[in-house]
Amino acid sequence: MPYRKLFPEEISQLKQQRCAAIDGWENIHVSHTFLTQNIKEVTFSGVNYLACYSRKINNSHVHDYAGIYHAHLHNCTIKDQAYIKNIGSTISHYIVEENCMLINVASLTVDGENTFGNGITVNPVNEGGGRQVSLYNELSVHTAYMMAFYGDKPKLSARIKEMITDYATKIKSDSGRIQKNTLVMNCGTITNVNIGESCTLEGVTLLKNGTINSSSEAPSYVGHDVNACSFIISSGSVVSDGAFLRHCFVGQGCEIANHYTAENSLFFANSQCLQGEACSIFAGPYTVTHHKSTLLIAGYYSFFNAGSGTNQSNHMYKLGPLHQGVIERGSKTGSDSYVLWPAKIGAFTMILGRHYGNPDSSELPFSYLIEDNGKSVLMAGQNIFSVGTTRDVDKWPQRDKRKGHDWFDYLITDALNPFTINKILKGIEILKQLQDKASPQRKNIMYKNTQIPLTSIKRGIKLYEQALIKYIGDELTSTLKQTNFDQVKSFNVSLNNVNEWIDLGGLVCLKKSITDLMEQIENKEIPIEELNARYASLFSNYTSLKREHAYQVLMSYFQIDLLHCGASEIAAFLQEWMTNNEKILSSITMDAKKEFNAKSTIGYGIDGNMETKEADFRNVRGTAEDNSFLNALRSQFEQQNSEAQKLIESLQ
Repeated sequence: MPYRKLFPEEISQLKQQRCAAIDGWENIHVSHTFLTQNIKEVTFSGVNYLACYSRKINNSHVHDYAGIYHAHLHNCTIKDQAYIKNIGSTISHYIVEENCMLINVASLTVDGENTFGNGITVNPVNEGGGRQVSLYNELSVHTAYMMAFYGDKPKLSARIKEMITDYATKIKSDSGRIQKNTLVMNCGTITNVNIGESCTLEGVTLLKNGTINSSSEAPSYVGHDVNACSFIISSGSVVSDGAFLRHCFVGQGCEIANHYTAENSLFFANSQCLQGEACSIFAGPYTVTHHKSTLLIAGYYSFFNAGSGTNQSNHMYKLGPLHQGVIERGSKTGSDSYVLWPAKIGAFTMILGRHYGNPDSSELPFSYLIEDNGKSVLMAGQNIFSVGTTRDVDKWPQRDKRKGHDWFDYLITDALNPFTINKILKGIEILKQLQDKASPQRKNIMYKNTQIPLTSIKRGIKLYEQALIKYIGDELTSTLKQTNFDQVKSFNVSLNNVNEWIDLGGLVCLKKSITDLMEQIENKEIPIEELNARYASLFSNYTSLKREHAYQVLMSYFQIDLLHCGASEIAAFLQEWMTNNEKILSSITMDAKKEFNAKSTIGYGIDGNMETKEADFRNVRGTAEDNSFLNALRSQFEQQNSEAQKLIESLQ
């Protein structure tokens, strides 16, 4: 935009409106459409650039004309139709874009060249350091995962840090930016902070050294009493109600609120953290904690739900808080659960009670880890077809709060995916080995600091095999609905990758793909701008690779080779899959009915008899027969079996 000097009559008018230019009126530059009438009681210092302020604003916050009222501007650019009123001390070194509103703000300043949170280092997972993650505006959970967890590849972490440092250097500036259509109202001190488009800051106490990314499609909100230093907040997120952040990254679609306190922590897509406390955590996607009494510390979590009073310890010895833990995707903790780090908990595990023995159940997913007389007991596979697990997996896509199309985290929400299926295959192998060597006189057998009841081993194998049948049958029916059996037989299926999948912070992908990507990063063959596009490519390949993986398992575990088997073998497998579906639905339904049993009615019908208790419960909770989730699940399974029956008939 071309600017000009003020005309003498404009200077005279501004003086009449109680404006002053400490460093001279010649240091004020204005657009050719500039008007003086809506600039009142403004002090200018340094060099400032002004535009046109003429529109009438009529919204829930302002009933006035665009302009600048009662403020001190120092080295600022204020673009068209901005509204600035009642600035306590100064707006210094800021570019305020079109249609922004800054109302009742103590100060907005930049105190020298700044990267606005980009390039700062966070110490997640291990308070003692060594797993540093450098922040930048487009940080994805996958890049952070590679930086934090591949300590065996120092060249990789160093190269990613170098790329982020270069990125931060490129955006370094001595001026902050408040992008268009942003509202900053009733806020305290804001220092060295960039604020994105269509963002709302309301009642903030302190913001220092950070960036709030936002867009018209995915606006962000930072609310009352928030106190944050050295941070990056991603688009579409909410940080409000007294949240306290130090050295933190908040991913897209997150909510950090209700006096939540966090330091040296990372929160990725759709995490929701309220009231509790976090210290050096890597909160992967869908990490949820709602309770004031919950402390998450020095751990990795993903698709995780923390019960009230959840706690961990990371200083078993006297050399400091060096220990850490991993809770793999989909796990939950019950109220007052406790785990002494170091520990590693398998995917989709329900943790109940207190565990001091450093359990490692990572090769036995979908389990219950319970406390019995002070000892950790593992019930292998018991959580696989529970109504809680089924409902969690169903609700994750529905609770995706990310908006727009420019996403950084690429998430696979399937419970049964190549990563967990490979864990199940390993789990079956382990359980069979334990079964073979177990003494019949013993009730339990020790496995990696947990006790496994012998009675649960046989059931665990059975449940795991049901999961394998479900996984493969789902893929077979999906494929056969789109093509014919002869084309299915032509798929190029090999056994090379059956055990080579990882969960890269929510992205389930081939380990080789990530190994190749890491080598390219180390060799400087890929710039930082391409990283998220590579994750998107891996995400798009998931469906076809998952199908191939399912057929690998069909071949390796069930000895059915698609290339050489007949249609009758596939038909027989689908028939078994249908029977398996009925058993799974029955298990989930039976588990759900526990929520409607006589014990559940305790506390209902507060002043009545048994009849009023049951009526009260029924009217509040409903019945298992009319539960919307269970009915939808029944319909889904009935449809699957109906489609499978048609496929069997066509194969025959």
